[in-house]
Amino acid sequence: MTVMKPMRSNELEHYKSGVDSNFRSKATSIDTEINQQAQELADKKKPTFAKILKVDKKLSNLIEAEKKYKAYIKNKDNVEDQLANQVRKNAKIVEDHLTRIGNVRAWNRESFGGYEIKDINDQPSTYFFDRLDSACFDESEKHVKKNHKLRWELQAKKDYCLNILHSGADINSILKELVSGYKSAGIVYNIPKSLLMLPSK
Repeated sequence: MTVMKPMRSNELEHYKSGVDSNFRSKATSIDTEINQQAQELADKKKPTFAKILKVDKKLSNLIEAEKKYKAYIKNKDNVEDQLANQVRKNAKIVEDHLTRIGNVRAWNRESFGGYEIKDINDQPSTYFFDRLDSACFDESEKHVKKNHKLRWELQAKKDYCLNILHSGADINSILKELVSGYKSAGIVYNIPKSLLMLPSK
């Protein structure tokens, strides 16, 4: 007859800590995979992302204004202000458009107004494309996470292992179920056989 030994509080804390540590490690591995897949998807979407958002023509107009502005700034005169105003006008149009799109698509960005007009080496279009790249990646990451079955299953398996620890069963049953729970999550967790086979009376 197997001795039914209850799990002590210090044992419970030990195994609970193990569950947290192992699942955190597994989640980190999965999150890394999600990040890589999101980056790959973002790289594929990036060339057409501006067009999908219907801001590509506005950006083209902005770039054209920037080119004229940069070409003329070398021979600075009264036209400079006119061209700068054209860049400012087009940049504002892009800013307003992307701010509206950002609100609709829940990009969680305060605004798109962090660009500079006067610095010919740091044009607004560069700023907007940087922001679009970030938004493109964020959307790609959300898409990959939403469709990454294992990531969602992992939390359920962790909850299952925690429920095992708090089941109130004897330590033998708990440890056997815990090993099984780890295995279902693809986590290797070895418990000494001496703990699984307590001596009989």
